[in-house]
Amino acid sequence: MEHLKFSGRIHPNDKRHQLKEVAGTDHVIPPTYVYVPGIGNIPQFAPTVYGTSIAYDPPNNCQGYFMSYKFQPNNNCYAYGTNICTNSFPQPGRKHGYSLPSGFTGADVVKGAELDGLQTIGTSLEDIEKHAAIGAGPGHYVGLMISTPDTANGWPGDYHWARCNVAVSPFNSWSQKDGNDQVTNFDFAGNPIVLPETANWTVNQGPDSKGDDLVVIYDFYCYMWVPATGVDII
Repeated sequence: MEHLKFSGRIHPNDKRHQLKEVAGTDHVIPPTYVYVPGIGNIPQFAPTVYGTSIAYDPPNNCQGYFMSYKFQPNNNCYAYGTNICTNSFPQPGRKHGYSLPSGFTGADVVKGAELDGLQTIGTSLEDIEKHAAIGAGPGHYVGLMISTPDTANGWPGDYHWARCNVAVSPFNSWSQKDGNDQVTNFDFAGNPIVLPETANWTVNQGPDSKGDDLVVIYDFYCYMWVPATGVDII
């Protein structure tokens, strides 16, 4: 697992984002820690910044904190999806004492996200349209993708989020941040993201334990609603 790359979860050998309680002597010491009961001391490399626009605007989203000249390595797909730069590689539910179990499923990730304040909408564009029609108030939509574990090749599984950049129908402009990579409005094959459910989420996350390429697929799981207020992540 040493060389594997993840979009959402924290790599067990990540020297920046391990809990203070389990970090090795060679870890990067952050400016501060956020203590969460039941979790521990979470490294945070800058104060949390909340986005004021859901538009695809990397230089200005969350004051540019997703960019490499600021705190790109400390924010993952969940931070970008929720439009909240925690600068802690946030995990679903962690702020509320919840940890994803080993071999987690889409339902486990949704549980954590709901604890953080997100709301499950459904699995299709039609579900988004219906939700928008009832007048849910300020907020935006995100899509959740899940890569299931492949124990034979040493892949523990992962999750990925994409964010809708428009607040009105046809909801056909999305973007994403793959782990500590840069923000983009392309899917993993370089195509503009029209809808997460139809985008290409196949990616080489290797090498695996044998040194070979490890090509995995993140399958679309569901859409969720991120209210403009009340979401709290770390």
